[in-house]
Amino acid sequence: MILETTLFLKTIIILTAQLGLSVASCFYCLKSARKAYENNTTFLGSSFRGAVNMKNELDLIPYTKVPKIFPAKMNLINEKLHPKKTRVIWANNRQELIGYLKEGYQHEGDSTGTFSLFGVFFVWFLSLGACTFFATSGLSIFAGLSLFTISSLTFGPLLAFIMLEMDENDGFRALKITLLVTLITGFIGYSDIYSFSESLFLALFLIGSLLGLIIFEFVRIFRGFSRWAIRIKAIFGAFLFSIFLLFDFNLLRKKGDIAEFNNWETAYEMAFTIYLDVINLLLEILDAMGN
Repeated sequence: MILETTLFLKTIIILTAQLGLSVASCFYCLKSARKAYENNTTFLGSSFRGAVNMKNELDLIPYTKVPKIFPAKMNLINEKLHPKKTRVIWANNRQELIGYLKEGYQHEGDSTGTFSLFGVFFVWFLSLGACTFFATSGLSIFAGLSLFTISSLTFGPLLAFIMLEMDENDGFRALKITLLVTLITGFIGYSDIYSFSESLFLALFLIGSLLGLIIFEFVRIFRGFSRWAIRIKAIFGAFLFSIFLLFDFNLLRKKGDIAEFNNWETAYEMAFTIYLDVINLLLEILDAMGN
C-alpha cells in the first residue's frame, strides 16, 4: 500500500528526490572533470586546463586537444551562424588549426565529446517531454516517476558543463542562491499570505512573460545579443521564475485543502511543475552570472 500522507509531503518527497538526483549527477560530473584535470585525461571527450579566478579559486576550463597529425580535418560547428563558410576544411599545421578554431571550426577528433553530450541532451529532452505528457495526462504514476528520474539524472551532466563553461565556482554560488530563493518563495507561497494562484492578472502576466522569454531565446539562436541585453533578460527571467514558485507553491496549498487532490498523481504533477520552476530559475541565475 502506498504511503498515505498529505499532498504537501508527497510533493516534497518527489521534488527533493528529483532535485537531489540532478545535483548529485552534476557534482559527480564536476568531480570527474577535476579528476581528469589532475590525471591529464579526458571526461566525455573534453580535456581540462586549470586557471585561477579573481577569488584565487581553481577554475576548470574544458577544451579539446589539438591533433598531432596533419593535415587535420575541420568541421564547421554551426552552419546557420556562418552560412557563407565552407562546411569542411583542412588545416595543414598547428597555426592554421588554431586560426580555424577561432573562426568557428572544430577538428574531427572533437566529435566524440560532442556526440556524448548530444546523446545526453537527446535522452534528457525526450524524457522531459514524456514527463510533461504524464504530468498532464494522469496516466501511470510509476512510468511518470521513472521518466522523471531519467530526466533528472541526465540533466546533471548538462548542468555540470554549463557551470564549467562559465566558472564552476560561480555555479556553486548560483546553486546556493537558487536554494535560498526556493525556500523563501516556498514558505511565502505555501503560507497563503496572498492567494497568488487565484490572481488572474498574475496568471496572465506569467504566461505572457514566459512567452516573451521563449521568443527571446529562439531569436538568440540565430542572432547575437550584447552581454548586457542577455544579463537583463536573465535577471528578469530569475524574477519571473521566482514568481512562478510563489504561484505554484500557493497552488499546492490550495489543492492540499481539497481531499480529492490528496493523491500521488497530483503530487507528481505539482512536483514536476515546481521542479521546472527551480531548474529554470537556476539557469537564469547562471546566465546572469556568466560572461
